[in-house]
Amino acid sequence: MTEKKFYLQSSSPLQEIGMRAQVISFLIAEGIKEGNALNDPEDKKKVIVAVPADNEERINQVRSDLISHLNQLYKNDFCYQNFPRDITASELHELTNPHPVMVLPLNDLANSLMLEQTGKGVGAMKYPAGAITELKFTLEPLKELPEILKKLTAKLN
Repeated sequence: MTEKKFYLQSSSPLQEIGMRAQVISFLIAEGIKEGNALNDPEDKKKVIVAVPADNEERINQVRSDLISHLNQLYKNDFCYQNFPRDITASELHELTNPHPVMVLPLNDLANSLMLEQTGKGVGAMKYPAGAITELKFTLEPLKELPEILKKLTAKLN
């Protein structure tokens, strides 16, 4: 079994947009059972992907197919309209250099990512809830507006 990693890169940030979840989902759909996707600790425009396969040729094919898949996501206007369109991948590297990467069971990693994304969602939903609560208090003085408009209309007639 050969294990290699490569770096996804773009002119736009690849972190905090759900990129790792996209990568893991793609790998699982390709029938790959182990791998990894990590944010590059030094560059928000990079994500590290580790893939084991029978040979390097298969890893290169997965890398190529992944890039093609990711660069089409922006076409889904509803979910991914702001997703980068210029994602590329580096050459293959050993797992230990320069950022050590462990290969993990993808189902375990997918569960971990799901919890992480759910946690982000909870925080994100608290913001609109707070904004709606504030808006309610902001609109309180406007409850008298219909009556004021009726009086103005009566004066104009």
